[in-house]
Amino acid sequence: MKFRISCAMLAIVAVIGGCAGSGSTQSSTSSASDAKTTSASKNTNPERQDPLYSLTLMRQGSLLLQQGQYEEALVRFEQAERVAPGNATVHNMIGVCHLRTQTYDDALMAFNTALELAPSYTDARNNRGATYLSLGQLRLAEVDFLAVLGDSTYPHRYRVYYNLGTTYRQQERLGAAEENFEKAITAPFPVYEAYVELADVVLEQGRSDEAVELLEEAKLKFPERIDASFELGRVLMELGRTEEARPYLDDVISKEPESEIAQQAAALLDSI
Repeated sequence: MKFRISCAMLAIVAVIGGCAGSGSTQSSTSSASDAKTTSASKNTNPERQDPLYSLTLMRQGSLLLQQGQYEEALVRFEQAERVAPGNATVHNMIGVCHLRTQTYDDALMAFNTALELAPSYTDARNNRGATYLSLGQLRLAEVDFLAVLGDSTYPHRYRVYYNLGTTYRQQERLGAAEENFEKAITAPFPVYEAYVELADVVLEQGRSDEAVELLEEAKLKFPERIDASFELGRVLMELGRTEEARPYLDDVISKEPESEIAQQAAALLDSI
C-alpha cells in the first residue's frame, strides 16, 4: 500500500508591486486611500477613474488572496482593472486567482495580458509557466521558467528552480529534475516541496539512504510542517523500516487526529 500527500504543485508568485512604500510615503498613500474609500462609499458610481481607489481595491484583493478567499479577491482585482485599466500587476493578480481556482484558460489569458503590458514582468512569466505546467504544456512551461532564471536579479529564483524541477520530472528527465530540486533546497529560502520531490527522485534510482536523509533534513528545517513527519514515515515504511517509521506516523496522528493526513498515517500503520 503506497500513500503520498500531494505537494503544492506550483510555486506561484503573487506580489502587489508598488503598493507599499517606506516611511512617510506609505503613510500618506494609506491616508489618501482611506479618504478616497470613504468618499467612494458616498458615490453612486464607485467604479470611476481613480487610481487611488484602484490601489485600495488591489490591497483588499491581496489580503483576500492571502486568506485563501480567491473568488472574493478576484472580484476586487477585476474591479480595480475597471477603475484604472491597463495595470500589468492587476492582470497578474487576476491570473493568480484563476490559477488558484484551477480555471487555467482564464489564468493564461490574464498572464498573457500582463506580459503584453510589461514584457519584462518576471512574476507574471513565472506564473504563466506554472499555468502551462498545470495544463501539461511542459515545453512551454520550461521555456518560461528558463526565461525567468535568465533574470539574475529576480528574488524568487529558488521557487522557479522547484517549478523547473517539477517540469523536468514530468518529462521523466530525472537528472535535470534532481539538479533543479537541489538548487531549490540549497537556496537561502529553501522550498519544502523540493525536498519531498527530490527524495522520491533519488528513491526511484535506488538511493534509499539519501532519500531518508533528505526527508530528515526537511523535518529539521520545517518543524512546523506535520506532513514532513508523514513523508519521512511513508518512505521508511516503503523501505520496510517499520519500527523507525512508527514514531513519525504516530506524531502525525497525535498532532492532527481529525485530519486527512492523520487518517493516511493510521492506514499505513494498520498495513503493518
